[in-house]
Amino acid sequence: MNQRIRGITDQEAVGPAKELFEASNEMLGRVANLQRILVHSPYVARWFLPLVAAVRQPKAGAVSDVRLRNLAVLKTSTINGCKY
Repeated sequence: MNQRIRGITDQEAVGPAKELFEASNEMLGRVANLQRILVHSPYVARWFLPLVAAVRQPKAGAVSDVRLRNLAVLKTSTINGCKY
């Protein structure tokens, strides 16, 4: 499956996109591919980032075991046909 909407690179990020990328790097340690696509709609991207942080990052409130969270990510990627 190919992406229909191209993700924004770090170099292309300006204004709200750059702010969201900086926040993502601070909260998650990286900018996820989905975040790079969602930033085309900044309001959606602003909603999505805290949700992901709360689910995935222990310091942001995640209480599940890290192995279980990683397994969920891998399974979701497999179901969605992610090849990497």
